[in-house]
Amino acid sequence: MHLSLLPMKDIIHCIDAGNTAIKLGVFENGVLIENHRFDDKESLFSSLTKDAVIALASVRDASITEELLDQFNVSVLDNTLKTPFQNLYRSAGLGIDRLCNVAGMYAQRSSENRHALSIDIGTCLKFDLLDGVRGYLGGSISPGVSMQLKALNEYTANLPLLEFPKETTSLYGNTTELSILSGVIGNLKGEISWRIAQYELEFPNLNIYVSGGDASYFDLAQKNNIFADENLTLKGIHEIYKFNA
Repeated sequence: MHLSLLPMKDIIHCIDAGNTAIKLGVFENGVLIENHRFDDKESLFSSLTKDAVIALASVRDASITEELLDQFNVSVLDNTLKTPFQNLYRSAGLGIDRLCNVAGMYAQRSSENRHALSIDIGTCLKFDLLDGVRGYLGGSISPGVSMQLKALNEYTANLPLLEFPKETTSLYGNTTELSILSGVIGNLKGEISWRIAQYELEFPNLNIYVSGGDASYFDLAQKNNIFADENLTLKGIHEIYKFNA
């Protein structure tokens, strides 16, 4: 069903189907009133009613989209939709999750000319920049913690497959396992810090929004211009839906 055919309703169920988890946000008259996280689509489906109006953004395989379309009243968001900001990305392969993060920042902008940067820390580490004057310029994608841990195991003969660390890692590890965790977490922290510094040099008056399933581990919201927003993608889904409906 094409998004433009669905009228705007008072209550919209926004679904962010990410690589690891599925999030559901319920918006009433533009305000997020509740949100839920699911590990599987069956749990999500059981929480929805047949008359729910749904806006979906998915980076998963097509099965969840097809099943939702078969059972519910769903608008599927993609990167061909209109956005309230100028989209200067040149590749057709822009992920809808990244576009929604930018839309989520746009919806919360305090000034027309305020620059905004999203840092999404999950399966991948994604940076995306919204220039207050020119619009969405692009960003970067690199492997997240779990992806790096998996790569070290798959591309070596002897390194073990580790899970995401539950505790803070040290600068140096005195076992192979701790050395791997020190290296991977240090890589991510170094990249995040370096990129923030570079963006702040080039774009003054920059607001930074941190989201993603692994964001809490890195505890970035320590500066006045950095905001932790676990629902940034959901807010962006609602913003794009509202702009097109």
